[in-house]
Amino acid sequence: MPRSTPSGPSGPSALAAAMLPLLALLPLLASLALANPAPRHPGEPADLLERGPYGATALGFEPIGDMGISAQMMFLSQSGKVYVLDKTENNPITISGKYGTHPAWAVEYDPDANSYRTMDVYSNTFCAGGAVLGNGTWVVFGGNQPVTTNGVATTSAGAYDDTDGGTAIRMLNPCSDKSCNWIQGTTSYSTTGDTGGWLQMTGRRWYPMVEVLEDGCMIVIGGDQNGGYVNTAAQDNPTYEYFPPKGDGQAINLQFLSDTLPVNLYALTWLMPSGLLFMQANKQTILLNHTDQTTTNLPTMPIATRVYPASAATAMLPLIPDNDYEVTLLFCGGSATTQWGNDGSPGYNVTAVPADNSCVRISPEASNPKYTTDDYMFEGRSMGQFVYLPDGTMWMGGGVGMGTAGYGNDKYSVGQSYGQAPVYMPAIYNFSAPAGSRWNRTGLSASANERMYHSTNVLLPDSSILISGSNPNADFTTAQWRSRTDIERWYPWYYNNPRPNLTNAPSNLTYGGSSFDLNLGSITDQGVVSTAKVVLIRGSFHTHVIGFGYRMIQLQSSYTIDMNTGNATLHVSQLPGNPGPTLFQPGPAMMFLVVEGVPSMGQWVMVGNGQLGTQTTQSNAALPSNQVKAIQNTTSPSGSSGASGSSASGSTTKSAAGLSVKVALPAAVLSLCTILVGLASAVLVL
Repeated sequence: MPRSTPSGPSGPSALAAAMLPLLALLPLLASLALANPAPRHPGEPADLLERGPYGATALGFEPIGDMGISAQMMFLSQSGKVYVLDKTENNPITISGKYGTHPAWAVEYDPDANSYRTMDVYSNTFCAGGAVLGNGTWVVFGGNQPVTTNGVATTSAGAYDDTDGGTAIRMLNPCSDKSCNWIQGTTSYSTTGDTGGWLQMTGRRWYPMVEVLEDGCMIVIGGDQNGGYVNTAAQDNPTYEYFPPKGDGQAINLQFLSDTLPVNLYALTWLMPSGLLFMQANKQTILLNHTDQTTTNLPTMPIATRVYPASAATAMLPLIPDNDYEVTLLFCGGSATTQWGNDGSPGYNVTAVPADNSCVRISPEASNPKYTTDDYMFEGRSMGQFVYLPDGTMWMGGGVGMGTAGYGNDKYSVGQSYGQAPVYMPAIYNFSAPAGSRWNRTGLSASANERMYHSTNVLLPDSSILISGSNPNADFTTAQWRSRTDIERWYPWYYNNPRPNLTNAPSNLTYGGSSFDLNLGSITDQGVVSTAKVVLIRGSFHTHVIGFGYRMIQLQSSYTIDMNTGNATLHVSQLPGNPGPTLFQPGPAMMFLVVEGVPSMGQWVMVGNGQLGTQTTQSNAALPSNQVKAIQNTTSPSGSSGASGSSASGSTTKSAAGLSVKVALPAAVLSLCTILVGLASAVLVL
């Protein structure tokens, strides 16, 4: 039987016709190899890329459950648990403890399980302050006198069995197994004693400011005796003290606090690289040398009052190596009113006063420090809160468009709140964007829930924001504006993206010393690798739209791209040894690896030696220069192994970063080219 033959051309001419298109591919093969062999982007699957959490609506809010209490104070701890405190009130959940069964004012919330357990606090934590020590212990200071139903002061057990919180100090060592509890000193129902003992301050402090110092200890500043809308000379505590106590343990007078009455509660304070403290209250601004009690006047605050109860959103801008870590502080919103009433009330309908919409910046230790006007917000806002996002932007949410913080029975407007017209839309602030384009709302949606006075927001390790609270009321109520115990989360634009995988990160960071390496995985695109950075966000206590001890820093870094292995490495410097812990205080912080604006899951690290006291500082080791290692061909053109390892063919190209990169054709590509050329030559001979 004759062999069947395909129709159409056959023989050598057909083979040649088939080979000619392959010859046309040779230049393409070479150009691909020279341009970038096997590039890998964070948006593509890779061996060192994690899948994101997925399932959430990016740039939107999601109701997720209930906290049990209203989140007046909240912090994410290094155990992964969120700890929440409320003032004494008739919350819907209860706890049985030292003083019997009473409404709960504290919980431990598990973001992964979306569940909480109640915790017992003895004293009234109403409007306390707090932070985390350099050894990782969290401390909460002060509060208010015992109260009974409807927030009425009492000197007995009353309805709630809460003791006096004015001088109280409470400590917590976070845990992951539900075994930890608040460590508390002795307190009573009296407001005239309980001072100077174990876990007791030298005096009563309601609305105290707390800042962490370079040795990991804390300074506790100001406050008043029993509270009210604003402070008065009769109630003022114009002093500061240290925790743990220093020297003779006595409080130190600070005239600045007396000079800034009546608007000096939660006086805004940040540690500066020089070791001085920047302080702002009412319209005055100073640098305080807390060790020798001297002060330096800085320019007055323009446009509006920013401190409580005007309650502007405030933050230290992320610290970056690009400007040699210069400290700049940002203040947005507040109130331009000049009438502050007294400790009883504003004395007029403050809810009719629009909140301020201005933003100002100051670099306190620049050669000529002054306030400069920044981009205005989309609307006026009091009680907006900034939250750092790992990509270097800052989220702002919550607050009101009219009035201020606080509440009373004046019946100025709806309910008891001195703030009205809730702002439901968040906004994103990009400090590094050109002036005029720093605020952005593209793609954002509004929350369905008001977050007014006594609401809080914290960043979680997956870069979502946990949002809870809102309670401008004397006691728990369902009347407008109600006491909110519900929880929602807000998700950033990259939430559903595959994430860089932060592997083999150190658990401890030092001030200066040797750098460390992070494997970026299968990424050889220099444009992508050059965006990689490591940022730290310090653990912080959040209340009254203030982040106590809150700051963010980007570590210095360089990179190596190895074309031979197809991997990239990020070389990361330790924290700056100069100035050291005055720039970023010791204690727990979340570390993120960020590539093309997309962060890894956050991992907790300990900054410093994990102890209170002087921190060791040293010079930072020099980082390697950015480099791209060219592919080294180990196969000779004839296919035999070359002992010298020299490449058979190569080309020098200029990268986007200006590096000269010698790139050789891989052996596999060369072999394929040789085969194609050989076949084509044979066909042409035929």
